Amino acid sequence: MTAVEESFLVILVPLLIVLCGILSPVLFKKGKTLAVFSSLFFVAALALNTWLLAEVQEGSALYYPSTQGIIFNAASAFVVEITLALGLLGAIYSYRYFEDEKILPPFYMLYSFFIATLIVMAVTFDVLIIYVAFEASTIAGGVLILFTKRRSATKAAVRFFVLSVIGAIIILAGILYQNFLTGSFMLEQSAFSGVPNSELVLLSALYAIGFSIKVGIFPFGLLWLPAAHSEAPTPVSAILSGVMVQIAAFAASRIIGVISPLSYELGLLLVTLGALSVIFGAALAAVEATSGSKHSRFHVSPVQIRGIKRIWAFSTSSEVGVFYMLIGLALISPALTPLFFAGILLHFLNHGLAKALLFFDSGFVIETSRTADLSLLKGLGSRVSVNGLTYLIGGFSLSLIPGTLGYNTFLEFTRGHIGMEITAVIITAALFIFFTTLYSLRIIVAGKPKAKIEYVEGKVHSHVILRIPGIVLAIAIVTLGVIVLLGANGIALEGYYHQFEEWFSVAARTISEPWVGVA
Repeated sequence: MTAVEESFLVILVPLLIVLCGILSPVLFKKGKTLAVFSSLFFVAALALNTWLLAEVQEGSALYYPSTQGIIFNAASAFVVEITLALGLLGAIYSYRYFEDEKILPPFYMLYSFFIATLIVMAVTFDVLIIYVAFEASTIAGGVLILFTKRRSATKAAVRFFVLSVIGAIIILAGILYQNFLTGSFMLEQSAFSGVPNSELVLLSALYAIGFSIKVGIFPFGLLWLPAAHSEAPTPVSAILSGVMVQIAAFAASRIIGVISPLSYELGLLLVTLGALSVIFGAALAAVEATSGSKHSRFHVSPVQIRGIKRIWAFSTSSEVGVFYMLIGLALISPALTPLFFAGILLHFLNHGLAKALLFFDSGFVIETSRTADLSLLKGLGSRVSVNGLTYLIGGFSLSLIPGTLGYNTFLEFTRGHIGMEITAVIITAALFIFFTTLYSLRIIVAGKPKAKIEYVEGKVHSHVILRIPGIVLAIAIVTLGVIVLLGANGIALEGYYHQFEEWFSVAARTISEPWVGVA
């Protein structure tokens, strides 16, 4: 296969997911059959994308219908792989999550469309396509939040839409300004070569601010992210936190990486915003776990709670701050851009798997105990079973503990090319999350209600399907984590670890270049 080649297969990946949303609810009404059929579409799309991912090694690319349309390169295919894998787990999980099977047909239809729009965002270098796909995902995601049918969910969706509109307007201003400067909507480095650096800085700033609102960077993320991600149905929360905000950050890194303005000031601004988001998000996650929404704030219900999903929503605001820190560092030290962009892909992998795991397991706890409030939770004890361990693994991976995939993030920020101040920010946030993980798990397993309540006794909604995603993701996190731990320290599996590193170093270049190494 040549380095750059046209292939109709690349359009089939999002198309399969769209067909899933159209055909599944039309052909099947029963929950089990609908879930199986929908999952098969996700499996087919994932298998095809895995093949495409193998085809675009060493910096090559596949496109359709032209190089200005859909482009599958290493970075794009990698992001889509994670999106489809988590989307598949969410589709399986949803079957037992919703008690009313009448909800499933419209849910699967909208859920599939949501995933498809996120995929399109990742596989193009046309800012107009990125923008349209992102706005479509905003609409789909906002409506999916409403599927819990709570008044608080409506308020959360309104916040989500309002902040998204503000971000969309700023991004649109950037798109129009780019077209004015270059006469094109394409992200091509050659198109920006003749533009004055001051104009590039302004353009990059517009994109950075617009996407920061949608990504959930401090302070914007605190206004909508905890509410939206905690009020949504659990499978939607997993995709919102594990995929959507990350793809928004990926799009920001692609756009700013192509423009590449020379500006220490803009880089410092992005690093500062990222660092504030990292610290405040992690600290508020700990506050939510210990004291609840009365002190962590940004709640949409008049009833104060210690929400288990709110904990991990605040954590998401922390984790996305890492992306902006890495983008800012790339602007400050352009020579190290491939290194920082490799960190973006690695963080995308770790945060995507760990955060989806934590939301899936939190949903399992909620459906088993019938409460999302840790203050009302009567310790589940042995009923948590293996998911207590998987919950711990997810939290530990976000805490950068050796033996989990998160340890690689620790290595990226402690290898000498990053200042001690930034390293201190990352480690401080990791300590907050480490404490939050242990504290919240103790309550889940052995906690006692702080209020006098009556529990619904008898059969609880804790089907085995709700356990599966957490187990699958925990195995993946530990497997990759062991390879990183042993390989990075020269103990064993060094060959696998070096292949792991080399692939990410090549893929990192394709974030901002459609293909590299063309003969």
